[in-house]
Amino acid sequence: MEILIQSIGTVENKLLRMLEKPLEKIFGISCHVSNDILEIPERSYNPSRDQYHSTEILYSMMNILKRDSNHILGVTNVDLYASRINFVLGEAEYPGNFAIISVNRLKSPNKKLFLKRILTEAVHELGHTFGLPHCKNHLCVMHFSNSVVETDIKGPGFCSDCLNKLF
Repeated sequence: MEILIQSIGTVENKLLRMLEKPLEKIFGISCHVSNDILEIPERSYNPSRDQYHSTEILYSMMNILKRDSNHILGVTNVDLYASRINFVLGEAEYPGNFAIISVNRLKSPNKKLFLKRILTEAVHELGHTFGLPHCKNHLCVMHFSNSVVETDIKGPGFCSDCLNKLF
């Protein structure tokens, strides 16, 4: 079992690479960046919202990429939304193999904060693929984020309850 980080559209390779080692350490399995770039499906774009439907992109990943024991994290830079939600930072198959995050709303002039946000959302969505639900502990990575501020508060760490469920 491993985690594959997959670019969906054009994403800086160094952003993808910075996730490898921390995700390996957190989940205890190997992690690597795919050399392939998946195109963002045209049907996922909603011109009236100027956003992309995350579920459509997730389904596209499921149809294109091999489903095996790997967990696949798609990373994109477009603004995402889901049905009945103004925006999402990511979405995942729960439980399953596929997750997607967007770096679009995570950007910050503070590079260290930007990278922390990306890691936090990556861990959160991958946590769902490993079967973890949302957590009530606002400091746990599995807590639902309604804003980037909430992402900043929780950070990439699991609470003890979620950590016990994961391992």
